[in-house]
Amino acid sequence: MTVDFNDYFWGEKNNGFDVLYHNMKFGLAASKEFAEFLREKSNIEENNSKLLSKLAKQAGSCCVHGTFAPLWQVLKTSAEKLSALHMQMVQKVTDLVKEVSKYADELHKKHKLVKDEESGTLEAVQAMQAVTLNVQKSRDTYTQRALELEKLRKESNSAKEIEKAEIKLKKAQEDYKSFVDKYSSVKDDFEKKMSVTCKNFQEIEVNHLMHMKEFLNKYAEVIEWTHRQMGTVHSEFRQQCVELTVDQLLEQFVRSKSTGLERPGFLRSRRDKTKQKKAKKKSKDSVDNHSNKEEKSDLEEKDDSQKSQRTTETTDPSTQEVDEDGYVIRPEVSHNWNSEKGSFYSSSDSDSDDDRERKIHVEIKPLNNGSAPMSASVDELRATVENLYLSPTGGFARRGSNMDSGLEKMKRSQSVSQQLPSSDLLGLNFLQSPTASNASTPTSSHPYAPLQSPSQLALNSPTLSSSSRYAELGEIFSEDGEMQQPPPKQHPQRQTPTPTSGYMSIPRPPSRRSDPSRNLMNQSTISRADSINSLEFRTASVPIGVSRGPSPLTIGMADTIPLAVAFHEIVHSYFRGADESRCQVKMSGEMMLSFPAGIVTILANNPNPAKLVFRVKNTLRLTSFIPNHQLVYSDSGQPASDHVTIEFNMFALSSLLKKQSEQNPSASYFNVDILKYQIKPKPGANSCPFQLVAYWKCSSAHTDLKIDYKYNSHAMSSPTPLLNVTVAVPVPGVVKNMQTKPTAQWPTDNNRITWKFTELSQHSENHGVGSVAARYDLENGPGTPQTILTQFNCEGTTLSGIDFQLVGPGYRLSLVKRRFVSGKYICDGDQKFSSGTGTPSTVSTVSSVGDQNC
Repeated sequence: MTVDFNDYFWGEKNNGFDVLYHNMKFGLAASKEFAEFLREKSNIEENNSKLLSKLAKQAGSCCVHGTFAPLWQVLKTSAEKLSALHMQMVQKVTDLVKEVSKYADELHKKHKLVKDEESGTLEAVQAMQAVTLNVQKSRDTYTQRALELEKLRKESNSAKEIEKAEIKLKKAQEDYKSFVDKYSSVKDDFEKKMSVTCKNFQEIEVNHLMHMKEFLNKYAEVIEWTHRQMGTVHSEFRQQCVELTVDQLLEQFVRSKSTGLERPGFLRSRRDKTKQKKAKKKSKDSVDNHSNKEEKSDLEEKDDSQKSQRTTETTDPSTQEVDEDGYVIRPEVSHNWNSEKGSFYSSSDSDSDDDRERKIHVEIKPLNNGSAPMSASVDELRATVENLYLSPTGGFARRGSNMDSGLEKMKRSQSVSQQLPSSDLLGLNFLQSPTASNASTPTSSHPYAPLQSPSQLALNSPTLSSSSRYAELGEIFSEDGEMQQPPPKQHPQRQTPTPTSGYMSIPRPPSRRSDPSRNLMNQSTISRADSINSLEFRTASVPIGVSRGPSPLTIGMADTIPLAVAFHEIVHSYFRGADESRCQVKMSGEMMLSFPAGIVTILANNPNPAKLVFRVKNTLRLTSFIPNHQLVYSDSGQPASDHVTIEFNMFALSSLLKKQSEQNPSASYFNVDILKYQIKPKPGANSCPFQLVAYWKCSSAHTDLKIDYKYNSHAMSSPTPLLNVTVAVPVPGVVKNMQTKPTAQWPTDNNRITWKFTELSQHSENHGVGSVAARYDLENGPGTPQTILTQFNCEGTTLSGIDFQLVGPGYRLSLVKRRFVSGKYICDGDQKFSSGTGTPSTVSTVSSVGDQNC
């Protein structure tokens, strides 16, 4: 409904002009007050910038020594970046204040002009009010004179008095008539001028509101930009904290403060000292030419005799004594010191080195009788030092196997937070290896289920026959009706996780390897029981997330509770032939919320907690929408509405979170499935983010294959690169020669040609359009066309474009994760012959698979 001031500002008292004029003045006051509000906001941001700058200086002045020093630098850098962002916001808000103030001045001048322009209307309003009052008074006077005349006539007064009354009545009648005529002329002029004035005032108000809304939108953009930049800084800070692990901190400390790798040297033995003394003595004798060279001192003769005696004793193994370390205990040798001293020395030379050597006898024997080197190399010392790190529980590991097992479980459960990447704020790990066992998750589902999309399962499965392959596809694409929940008894029987049954599970360290031969055939199929449409909600056993950062275990009653939401979608696609209309596409998804552990205390202690209500937007493309009725109520609103409002059953939520908290008291986050949905595909292959067309040419000599591909950015809500793109073609039979372009992986053990692309987007070469080719020779030709298997994943966007919005106070949204993966994404050609022409020139527009030439 369009508002028109000309319909609403009339009335008996004719006060519409006054109301509109004062409303115009209120607009000027609002602009000035808004400018003052922005100034106050600028002052607050400037104060925040100063405080953060002070905090950065404090972090910079903290202890720069020790292993924690690099983290101080991280804290300082983060505070400086936040301070700079606040200062940038100050500048932007200050510029906005200038614009608002300038507008207020212009508005004030404009109001003065309007007052002059509308002075005629003001006079008409005043005249209208005056004539209306005169008409009312003259009417009352005329009525009073008529009553007086009638009274005189009833009382039979004199004719003279009656005549006077008639004269007064006639005069009052004439006055009343003149005012009525004047009222008519004034009324016409008033209505004409008032209509124009209402139109002018409405234009003024529309322009004023447009300007004020523009200023408000700029302010909102400044806040949003600052918040986004701060989120980036916080993410970088968390990433740096995660990257600086304990081992890296210790390594940096060792690099900067290392004092050397060489250990203390060995003590010299008595034998070395004797040899050194003899060498000195020989050099001295050679210099002293006047000494008696022919005479040999009695001491040397005695030493020689003693050495020969020791050699004789040592060579007799039957008489050796060995200590507990394997060293030989030398027998004591009796020496007649007094006689020796008396015979050899006439001076006071009893404190010679020989005496001291006999008093303190130190001898270190090599392990292999002197064959091994006496000192270790630098590499050996480094290896020895690196192996000296001891586990804190290593001293108790041998006490018993039970304690060892308990400690191992404890360390595994507590170390999850250190293994998660920075992108996993929820504890949702989408990029872990899918090879871990399913025995370590609380729900007995695969801990890395998000990666095990059906496409990957298909790539790891053996080649299927034509009948079984089409039977599987029939099961996938026949589910166009309702999304049904299977009986709970089917859940324990599932051995291979579905693409979404565990994608929100928090990955844990694997306890053992999965047996690859155990589930080969199960992994290659996607049945109705394991499709996303039939998954039961996991409210009975919700996987528990572990926070990587400071856990919000203590949240005040007045604090807003942080929540995180994740959307995970999967696309199945089956390309058949060159006709795009034959392409079959099916898309589905899940939404999940993550709650901090501190919410359990709040819900338990607060009898009336804040209602948790949120809105799922952009739902027009959804064909099926099933919320978790155990926890939430949904209100779809209008039939053509593009959103669904969902409200939590707070009692059920409190009971569920309390139960999970009792089962896992050390958990910091609790993940809960909220809803599942199916997405309506676009016509043809327009919903496929990765489009293919293939050409086969099979002969007895060789088999030629060419695959054209195209990145389709229109299939997703926002253009985002496809990651880990893999195109695989099984080759049955024995291959004698293989040629691929570009180079593909060709492991002979599984007979599969595999091309891999790390990333594919519109910014890739040729805007994401390209081709791969292969030629191979078979021993027993000709070959047969095979099904082309594809897998990929995409982070940061969805296929449906749905969004999440909180409604009401008490909660805040800290993170939204969006992701989709490929499911059963395969490509087949027509079972027909063709001329075998090359790739058509319109490959850039091809959105379905081509045909095969055999």
